[in-house]
Amino acid sequence: MKIVIDARSVDIRQSGVGNHVTQLIRGLKTIDGRNQYGLMVTRGQLKNAPTFFDQFEVYQAPFSNENHIFGDPWEFFLLPKELRKRGVNLFHGPAFMAPPFHKGFKSVSTIHDLVAFHHPHTIPTKYAYYMRFLIHLMIRRADAIITVSEFIRHEIIQQFKVDEGRIFAVPNSVSDHFRPVDDNERINALKLKYGIKKRYFLHVGNIEPRKNLVNLFRACDRIWDKLHNDFQLVVVGKRGWLYSEIFDTLKKAEFSSNVVFTGYVSDDDMPVLYSGADFFIFPSVYEGFGLPILEAMRCGVPVITSRVASLPEVAGEAALYVNPHNPDDIAEKMMTLAYDDTLKEALREKGFHQARNFSWEKTARKTLDVYEMVG
Repeated sequence: MKIVIDARSVDIRQSGVGNHVTQLIRGLKTIDGRNQYGLMVTRGQLKNAPTFFDQFEVYQAPFSNENHIFGDPWEFFLLPKELRKRGVNLFHGPAFMAPPFHKGFKSVSTIHDLVAFHHPHTIPTKYAYYMRFLIHLMIRRADAIITVSEFIRHEIIQQFKVDEGRIFAVPNSVSDHFRPVDDNERINALKLKYGIKKRYFLHVGNIEPRKNLVNLFRACDRIWDKLHNDFQLVVVGKRGWLYSEIFDTLKKAEFSSNVVFTGYVSDDDMPVLYSGADFFIFPSVYEGFGLPILEAMRCGVPVITSRVASLPEVAGEAALYVNPHNPDDIAEKMMTLAYDDTLKEALREKGFHQARNFSWEKTARKTLDVYEMVG
């Protein structure tokens, strides 16, 4: 079977979906010697292509996956002709987009969340309406839908009343380079690099409303005096959208001088940054999966997260849970974990055990099962 995977979300400075696609491609190449794989990429990607691109036939796309004005009509009407001409049997859109009007080949779409339906206020309005349209289209037209959690699978089934046999939950995982770093010199050097001067709590995610930084900042403001100025909050991630309230809240906070924004952090630095943290705090209001939770657990860092959406599915019994809409609850759990070394160690050990339930080999094998069933 000739399979083409849309790899346009793979980037040098990628976040959630790009990491998902990268690891999925590598996993499939490792376990599958029967099928032939190609990658759809843009010309710009080829200039700084990851080394693993060399192992695949390349299908060059004229538009990025973010160019909806020109890219979507091309993908709807012109890409299918090209795929048929090149004898492709199956196309997978792991960033959810796949040709909806396809004949002569099968299509698989990975839908990571339904934020446009259930939390539209956390994304730009025009984007929310358009994402609703596209997700409706993918669910109606794709031969199979992959979701990154059972939670999203059930949301899709309930929201769209679709045949359960077409929807498959295939969890994410994290790469093997996320592991504990016990070298204090490396940790201290990295703290110096990013201007971290104290012990710190870590948050990882784009700066946007869904990540709930407003309530995290409010929680920090309630406890910072009680923490005796011992800590900083380190926020890793680029600016997303609708972030004005986030920074307005921070300006009013007494602890604002103790927040460090690192911006993008390289893959090489992330395990070190996780390992140096007292704990990882992720009070998101909605996630399709929540990959940073597993990254933190793999690095041996205790986790505080929300008891909402897919997050309990990912974190299991290895996290301290909060109500993301209650800053007092977030503050109480942060205060508890800041000085309770026994609890930290218990969560650390549970985290190692929980993270072992996820691997890219499992993800790749379950994805391959879907390909073979559809193809």
